[in-house]
This record gives sequence, C-alpha cells and structure tokens, in this order.
Amino acid sequence: MAGKQEAGYSHQDMIPPAVLAGRGRVLTELFYQLVQELGAFHGIFYLASHERDQLFSVAVGGAPPGIFAVPECILANSSYASAVAYRTARTASQADLKDEYSLRLMPYPHYVVAVPLTVGGETFGVLTGQWAPTDPHEQRRVLLRIEELGRNFGPELAKYFLRYAGAWQRESPLIIPMFPRSSTADGPGVSGEHRWGLNDVPGSPALSQMYQVHKLSAALNEAFELGAVMRAALECMMLPFGAQSFVAVIAQEGRLRVVGHAGATDVARALHGASLDRRLPGADVLHTGVPLFLPNREAMLAYYSETEIGNLQAAAIIPLHASGGLQGSFLLGFETPRRVSAEEQAVLLMMTTQLAVATERAHLGESKRAFTDALQQKLLPRTLPEFPDVAVTARYVPAESVTSGMGGDWYDAIPLPGGQIGLIVGDVEGHNADSAVIMGQLRSGCRAYAAEGHKPADVLARSSDLLTELDTDLYATCCFVRIDPESGIAEIALAGHPAPLVRCPLCGIFVPDVPANVPLAVVPDHVYVSKEIDIRPGTLFFLYTDGLGGDPVSDAHALLASAGNAGFHSLHELADALVANASKGGRRSDDLALLLALYEGNLIGSADRVARMAIKKRDIRSVRSARKFVRNYLLSRELEALIDDAEIMISEIVTNALIHADSDVEVMLREYPDRIYFEVRDTDARPPVPTSVIHSDEENAVAEHGRGLDIVEDLSAAWGTSPHGRGKSVWLDLRKTGALRTSS
Repeated sequence: MAGKQEAGYSHQDMIPPAVLAGRGRVLTELFYQLVQELGAFHGIFYLASHERDQLFSVAVGGAPPGIFAVPECILANSSYASAVAYRTARTASQADLKDEYSLRLMPYPHYVVAVPLTVGGETFGVLTGQWAPTDPHEQRRVLLRIEELGRNFGPELAKYFLRYAGAWQRESPLIIPMFPRSSTADGPGVSGEHRWGLNDVPGSPALSQMYQVHKLSAALNEAFELGAVMRAALECMMLPFGAQSFVAVIAQEGRLRVVGHAGATDVARALHGASLDRRLPGADVLHTGVPLFLPNREAMLAYYSETEIGNLQAAAIIPLHASGGLQGSFLLGFETPRRVSAEEQAVLLMMTTQLAVATERAHLGESKRAFTDALQQKLLPRTLPEFPDVAVTARYVPAESVTSGMGGDWYDAIPLPGGQIGLIVGDVEGHNADSAVIMGQLRSGCRAYAAEGHKPADVLARSSDLLTELDTDLYATCCFVRIDPESGIAEIALAGHPAPLVRCPLCGIFVPDVPANVPLAVVPDHVYVSKEIDIRPGTLFFLYTDGLGGDPVSDAHALLASAGNAGFHSLHELADALVANASKGGRRSDDLALLLALYEGNLIGSADRVARMAIKKRDIRSVRSARKFVRNYLLSRELEALIDDAEIMISEIVTNALIHADSDVEVMLREYPDRIYFEVRDTDARPPVPTSVIHSDEENAVAEHGRGLDIVEDLSAAWGTSPHGRGKSVWLDLRKTGALRTSS
C-alpha cells in the first residue's frame, strides 16, 4: 500500500472497481431525488471519521454556485446543522443553527436540513440539503421527504462506504452535477428579471453565471490598480447582471471613500466623504454585515430617502470584507424593478468576496505607492525659483512598474552668486529606500557646493568625494549646467550622465560636445572637465534622466523634436507634452526626471519683470491682497486696461487654490513683450473628487475644473494647469492689447 501511495496512486485505487461503480450509482440516484425532485440547490453526504470527531464531505451533488459553499471537513461538536444531526441522531433544520458555513459564505435566505444516516442503531454519516426559501407547508414536505431519503439510502451508503471509510476521508469530495430547471416566475410587482443562459436547458443558467465568476477571477488576477479592479467589476458584474450603475466604497478614517463608480453619480456624491454613522446605501451594511437586495422603489424608500438613492428603482448592496481588515460595500443599481434570485445572490456574494480581496490588494498597493511618492517628493525641491532671464520647470514621473520602489532621480534649480543660475539633474543607481536616501544627501551636497560659487567641474568633484564618504556601494550620474544670463554663456559638466539637449533659435536641436567623465564615487580623485557654450535669447536646455527608454539621447532628441513646432504658450505646456509623448512607449521600468530651462534674456529692458506674492494656507482674506498685488504690478507698467480682467481671474484662481488645495499659495507674474504671464501655485496635487470608471463630459467639467475657471477660460488668451514641484500650478496668459475673449 505504501508503495502505491508513494508512486502517486489515489487512495481509491485500493477499492475494487465494482464497489466504485455501485457507489456511483447510489450517489447519483440519491442526489437526483434530492436536487431534481425536491429542488435543493445542492446535497452533501458527510462521513464520520474513525475517531468520530470530524465529518468529511465525500460527495456533493448539485449545481453552481451552491456546491462551492460546501465545507469539506467540519468538527462533530460544532453548531453546523450537519454536526447537530450527527451528534443528536435527529434531523436538524435551519432553526437549529446560527453560524452555518454556507450562511456566512453566502448569507442569502435559504433553508438547510440535515438528517443522520444510521445502520444498526449507529450514526455513520449525515445527508444535508439546502433550498431556496419555502413556505412552512413546503418546508414540512421537504423535511419529511429528506428524512425518507435518509432512511432509504442509509443502508446502501453504509454498504459501500463504511468498509473503505479511511480511503474516502483522504480524497477530495466527488462532485456530481445536477442541474434543475430554473424557475421563470417573476416576483410580485417585479418585471424584467435578468435571465441567464437558456432556461429550458438544464445547467445553462448555472454555468452562465459561473462563467462570469471565473471571468472576474481572471480579470482581478491581472488588476493591480483600483481603476483596473473597478473596470473588472463593471464588465463582469454590472453588465452581466443587467445593472445600469455601480458604486464601490471603502471605509477610511471613519468616512466612506468612493473608489469607483459607473453611473449613479448622485449616489456616489452622497456617499463620498459621508460619515460611517449615517444610514446611507453602502454604509449600513458595513455594520450589519448582511447584504440587502431591494427589488423595487418602495423597498428602497423603506431604508433610504429619495435624495440618497437618486433615480435607482432597485439595488443589491453587499458588504466587502477582506482578511487584511478592509471594509467597504458594493452597490449594483437598477433603473427598473429587479428581483435578484437566490442563485444570483449566491453568485454576487462569491464575486464580491473576490472583489474585496482585489480591492484591498490594489488599495494597499496604491497606499504604499502614495507613501513612496510622497517621500520621494519630500526629497525633491518644494518649488523651483523664478529667475528674471530664465524660465524653468520640471517634471518627475515615477516608474510605471508595480514592483518599483523609491528611485534616486533628482533635479534642482539654484540661484548662484553674481546672478548666475545652476541647473542639476542626477540619478543614484537602484530603486529602493537606500537610493532615495543617498539621493537626498547628494542633492543637498550638490546644492551647497554650487551655492558657494564653485565651478561646475569642481561641484561634481566635491560631490563625488561626498558620495564616497557616505560609505555606500551606490554610484550616481549627474549633469550640472551653470548659466550666466549677463554674458550669454553656459558651462556644462557631466558625471557619466547624458548631456543636455540644447534647442537654439538659429541652429535647432543639438547635443553639446561635453566630456562624459565618470560617474560620481567611481574613480577616487577624478578630475572632472567642463565645457562652455554660447547661448542667445530663446535657447532651451533640456536635462533628463534615463527613464526615457533604451537610448536616452536619441529618444530625448526625438521627443524634443516632436514637440518643437507645436506653438506652446508656456514652458509648462511643453513639459506636459514631453511627458505625455514619453509615456506613449509603454510601461517604464525607471523613473523619469525632466528639467527645462528657457533662456529668455532681458526681453523688455526691465530687471524687475518678475514679481511674487506668498499667501498663507486658508487665509481667504488674502484674495483682496492678491488683487491689489496684480493691480499695482499692472499700474507700474501702465497697463490699466488689463486690470479688471486680471483681478477677476486672479480672484478665481487664488480662491480655488485656498479652498480646494488647502495649502500655501504663491502668485507669480512675469512680463513679456506681448503678454503678462500669471501663475498660481499650491502644494497639493490631489484631485478634488473620486475617479469614476465612466465619465461624461459634463461630469468631467465639474469634477476637474469647477465653474469658476470657465471665467478664466473666457478672459485669458491661454491657460492650463500642470504639476509643479510638490504640487501644481495654474497658469494663464493675458495679452497686453487687451484680454482675448473667446466663446465659452
């Protein structure tokens, strides 16, 4: 025997074929009568262990989804109906238990009956069946009939099973498919019940439902972001069940957070940010743990007010619970009355179990990524300074790989002695916490050495020594550009980093011929060499890290060339276009840092063409000060005709930043020969509303911008919003010849 088991034989190989065949005939007939004639969802035959302390499910007959809720092994002293029937040798029904396994796994109304199987006055097993809700008279008939089945089949089952009980207890239960014909009757007052498969073909409805369960499982296995999880819910739950909307929420810090929805915008808005203590769709089931299936408007109004359920006529509201502690709920909304059958309820509950696990996984992943990104941003400049003759902007785009951690890419723009400007982009090898920590220290060191007035080559040499002293095995690459606006000279030094691209108004895009040198901390006491180039107003510097792709130089050249003739109104627009184009090539495995600097020169003969104003967080009274700041700036330039439009626009943008961003705000004005450039920065890049799986144009307009910015669009020549440092900026152009008014 041992040899057979070691060779991979089943325990059933020890049973004679004739016994196996007879056993199969008995089980098939038993489950046929239980499922087909009595209408049970499924039947279970439990066999007692040799020690009589456990019950093993050796055979299960029925159709999905009920057969998937069967426990393979239960303790004989538990409160399951099957265990009660075994211990007492008497029939146990649903009234005898409170925590039946199937009740917890699929808590929809049903009726469970378990009868003991005896031979010679000794109980050796249990026959259990589960039904849809029935009236008391029907329950009595079912009870008597299953007891009769137990008496009739008990001796036959004992004949085939007792002798080889040890073998059967070690096997997975036999699944014997039994597909009853589905009922076609609608519930009272409910029309348009969703159909599954062909009603007159046994097995078609059940397998059609299970097809969606497995389809959802496959989709969720590949969904690592909340958006992908919600799209799977839309395609495998909302649409197959004939629903017109869904809303998924999770509990977070005592409030509900909408993590995805399609349709039901009013319900989503009512739920998002609501307290868990309120009786709202999706909030109450978190406390009870019991799903709600509300078949019509009347049933819904018995629980909720009209303002809370919008135009929904029916709903299924199911709690989401995952082992990691995530709590939430999933609402399916219907625009017509809809009774969800018991079989459909079971399928939905199986699906939401998978959905809860996937949502928790995606939520934890995004929380980890948000923490990583926040820490990364803390190591980067909070904001970039403004220079009279050079406009700068930067972008940091994390790697798109789901396994990536903190990176070592950084950028910086530094005011230098004598009115010069320093531009730095670097990359510490690796993609972990060590890389980020070293990056932060190295960035601080580079900044300090540059601010002391050292030449670019000396800055890199000192930074290399610093990295060596940090006692790390990591190396770093770096590009440092020092611009002297007065002389029109830029000095460039590299430490194993790609040279910046330069776009000149006369000669186009080129790569300066600069010595590559070696990365920092690779060769002790290495002598770094720099190179000077002449620049003229309109020259653009493009510094970047290697997150662009396989050949960073050629990719960067193609990227800048593709955006060269687009006629951008601002450096922000150009940076956004470069990032968008860089993302078209697929998922990046490395972070991407971009630093753009446009040498404008003294375009209007005024050294004070840049002005700034800082506003403290929540200081809404400073909106008046912002208007005064703009008015005085325009008066000093004899641009009184622009004051009214400028004050309106700055009021809208600053108010929006103070209210929605909840952060400090900075206002910056910059004069050009033909226009005034406005920019309002805050330190919060989060979107103000939850993301929906399906957006309408109307929802997008309200969600992303707010009605106030329509005024800005009407009055400005051009405007936009872009990331900036750790937050975002809203910028606009106002032409000196008068605000260019466009139709809204």
